[in-house]
Amino acid sequence: MQPEVRPVRLPGMSTYTLRRGTAAVAALVAGLTGAVAAGSPAADASTPARAAVAKTTITFEMSGCDGCEVGLMQARWDKHAQYGVRYWDTGQKTVSDGTVSFTVPTKHTRGMSMTLTAPWEGHTGYVTTVAFRYGGEQVGDEVGFAEARSKSKASACWAGTSADEVTIPLTVRKVWVEGVRHRVRGSIAYAAVTQDWMVPMRDVWDGVMGSQDVNVCGERPS
Repeated sequence: MQPEVRPVRLPGMSTYTLRRGTAAVAALVAGLTGAVAAGSPAADASTPARAAVAKTTITFEMSGCDGCEVGLMQARWDKHAQYGVRYWDTGQKTVSDGTVSFTVPTKHTRGMSMTLTAPWEGHTGYVTTVAFRYGGEQVGDEVGFAEARSKSKASACWAGTSADEVTIPLTVRKVWVEGVRHRVRGSIAYAAVTQDWMVPMRDVWDGVMGSQDVNVCGERPS
């Protein structure tokens, strides 16, 4: 079966699709007010400088994934945001020499998810999504390929960090998946060491997680 691609359909909105290879998932950003607001007035010269925003540099070690395009995003339930979801993303970067790094505001690491498009992938109909934690695993548990392939539940949501720098080793492997028309090459991508995570736990097939829409992290407010 094809990996679950649970769309997040927001009230009064059409489904926003994660478009492979696009920077900043522009179609989604256009609909969510949690993204950077357009047309905000420029700070005037007399405005006091704001306190420095805490930032974190995240390095992902991704051996064998050179040329992969990856992006980070944060989508959280927020009753004060239009449609009840606050959204932020980094845009795309390309893995080189087995690593890729992002420097982001630390506050955006909580509920962060990661997508990637590998050069070998066929027409899967979804965007490969990193599993930060598989069902049954505890924070700090190492996960091998055979074990990952046995999993049916996973979380795409990293609980984040308060550190200035962090390195997360990921395993990315080429696998066969059910594509739109027939079996094609796809990817399994997961944290080699289980990370602190957030709900929801999603269905995955043979450890493969895919998304067509944003992963909204955390408990939905009642």
